[in-house]
Amino acid sequence: TFKDVAGCDEAKQELQEVIEFLKEPQKFQRLGGRIPKGALLLGPPGSGKTLLAKAVAGEAGVPFFSMSGSDFVEMFVGVGASVTGDTPVLIRQDGATHLTTIGEFVDGFYADDDGGHVVPIESVETLGFEERDSKFTGSSKTFVKGSAWRRVRGVYRHRVNEIYEIHYLGGVIRATADHSVFVRTRDGIKPVAASELKAGDVLVNLPLKVRGEYSPQHGTAHSVRAHSFPVDGAQRMLDVYDSHEESRSQYDYALAHQGEMSQASIGAAIGVSQMTVSNWQRGRHEPRALSAERSGTNLPEQVPITTDLMRLLGYYTAEGRENSCLEFTFGTHETDLHADCVERMERVFGVRPRVRSTPDNSTKITYHIAPLGRFFARHCGTGSHAKHIPAFLWNLPREYFDAYLTGYSLGDGYTTREGKLSITSVSQRLIRELTWLCAMHGIKAGVRVMTMPAGRVIKSKPLPETTAWNLIIGKTSNPFHKETKIRDQAKKPIVRRVVRKAYDGFVYDLCGCDNEAFFGGEKPVLLHNSRVRDLFEQGKRNAPCIVFVDEIDAVGRSWSRWTGSSRTRVSS
Repeated sequence: TFKDVAGCDEAKQELQEVIEFLKEPQKFQRLGGRIPKGALLLGPPGSGKTLLAKAVAGEAGVPFFSMSGSDFVEMFVGVGASVTGDTPVLIRQDGATHLTTIGEFVDGFYADDDGGHVVPIESVETLGFEERDSKFTGSSKTFVKGSAWRRVRGVYRHRVNEIYEIHYLGGVIRATADHSVFVRTRDGIKPVAASELKAGDVLVNLPLKVRGEYSPQHGTAHSVRAHSFPVDGAQRMLDVYDSHEESRSQYDYALAHQGEMSQASIGAAIGVSQMTVSNWQRGRHEPRALSAERSGTNLPEQVPITTDLMRLLGYYTAEGRENSCLEFTFGTHETDLHADCVERMERVFGVRPRVRSTPDNSTKITYHIAPLGRFFARHCGTGSHAKHIPAFLWNLPREYFDAYLTGYSLGDGYTTREGKLSITSVSQRLIRELTWLCAMHGIKAGVRVMTMPAGRVIKSKPLPETTAWNLIIGKTSNPFHKETKIRDQAKKPIVRRVVRKAYDGFVYDLCGCDNEAFFGGEKPVLLHNSRVRDLFEQGKRNAPCIVFVDEIDAVGRSWSRWTGSSRTRVSS
């Protein structure tokens, strides 16, 4: 109370009006008086500003909440709590979607060893969540409807000397002590700081399985909340040939200015000879990059995205390669896959292959059409360690993902005796992308890392030690296992333990995300990036109260820049 504050008599007198309002706000409202919103306390360090603010709360008998000025800045951008740079996040930028680590994405906005400040960004979205209507007007409870794209307003990195490892059933998240992750409670989801998590807490992950109401006829119903994909995502067309944009631009420029400019001037403008311009304009030939691409082929210029094409891309991801041609390699006994691949290739591209068997009991289906090989490599990579999903799959509905997953699993996977779908690849990127896509489509998947020892022999060639990643979809979540009566019986991401560890390096954050959250991790877990708005939410629930912002001069470079005066009363 004021008895605990020595001196400051003038300040006490000025603050009396605030105390009276906090005690009896109705009296001020009845009289139509000016309601005080707050006060700015000015003075050197140690003069008693914090104690005086606490005394106001004590005199009025209301709760007292406090934070620093740097925390107040975080209210606008949501920074200060961060995860390690190896945490995967899903980013959509300039129309392109890619799964990357948060460190790789954020580092591009900083120079050298710079850090400790927010870098504003534009036209970037990440995978956050869409809030579900609780049906209780004014309720502060938060429920997840599913994942959704959310805007990112800034990025942030800074150095720390310790982190907390959150070990949960299904993975690990590494974060600073003040970084919060969402946990599931009976009253919705709640953010909890990493340092305050306890064994038994259930994290919020994707897909989110929710228990419904009990019915005597049907028992307890369950639903799975995941991502809402656009229904028109499959109406686009894909170019079969490489774009060769520079050659096409030169060629179009030469034809467009025919008769307006001399051939010499056109050649000088686009960097080719006068004779080349003459040949183009007379129709003798096209640019080499364009004509060679299409010579001797009957490929269409474009193909639509269909389930047939997605199945073929799945086959290629598992069993295909590009080497100035397109080649699929299956086991000789997989005759049904041979026929299915050949039929779909003819339907989509109108081409027939050369099929031959090899002494090592494999069958090679080869299309000696270089542009066709480049088409598949452009969308799915080439080489077993560099394979990945086609980028446009992030925006396609479930039936197209199922077609791709079917083709890929028939090549690199199998169904176990227990009904689980097991898929193994030496491409970590591919398995990580499939894990996230499974989650977004409501399919619960697990991942384990396997180390295969050196010395294994394939085709008389000894192999070095190899790391592979195994994607496992349980029996009740396996989209291709039809015998399961009870679907989606997935285990919850229960926190097992939280370990405090030394750390020397940058930690990262996505700032200003809508709903103050984004999904991150090897399997998507909902991360929270704001502590400050929680404090204001507490203030609203406990109103009337005092919210004290200490060292508020940290908000800006100078008060005069904002107000024209260094002694300005403010509202809060």
